[in-house]
Amino acid sequence: MIKNILFISAFCLLITNLTVQTCVAKEAGINIARITLRADTLPPTDVMDVISAVVYSTNNFNIETVANLYTPNAVVADDEPPYSWNGPTAGIQWVNAIEQECKNIQLTKLRGTIGAINIYQQRDGNIYIVVPVNYTGLLPGKVRFTANGAFTFVLRMTNGKWLIKSQAWMPQKGM
Repeated sequence: MIKNILFISAFCLLITNLTVQTCVAKEAGINIARITLRADTLPPTDVMDVISAVVYSTNNFNIETVANLYTPNAVVADDEPPYSWNGPTAGIQWVNAIEQECKNIQLTKLRGTIGAINIYQQRDGNIYIVVPVNYTGLLPGKVRFTANGAFTFVLRMTNGKWLIKSQAWMPQKGM
């Protein structure tokens, strides 16, 4: 009996939530038939291939890896000077800036790792995704370097492939 009551309560909450979302969407003039809601936060493999290429490109400063991953009007923002890069070569400029900063502070063995993704939204030909990343390396005297944060990416489907429209780094201490 208790199981039935709990099931009916949960079902009623679900229906109420969907009804409210539908009413809000109609009032806003949104065609809810065109909205694809994702039940999980796992992006498709081709999207993760692009994101992985960007994150791991700083492991060896390989600009060829990111050369064709950005839209013509892409924007990259990071906490390294000059803080933003624009255009189809934004990724190359960003990798070069990271490499230069590593040389400036004598950081070696820089390695990025991707954490569990909790925020992923896809609608039509657009993706919004927040990717937790942990960077580690060695500073002079074998002092361990760590930088935790997240990249926020917006990707657009362009000529049949996902390209980065924007990429922004947020250090964990800024969250």
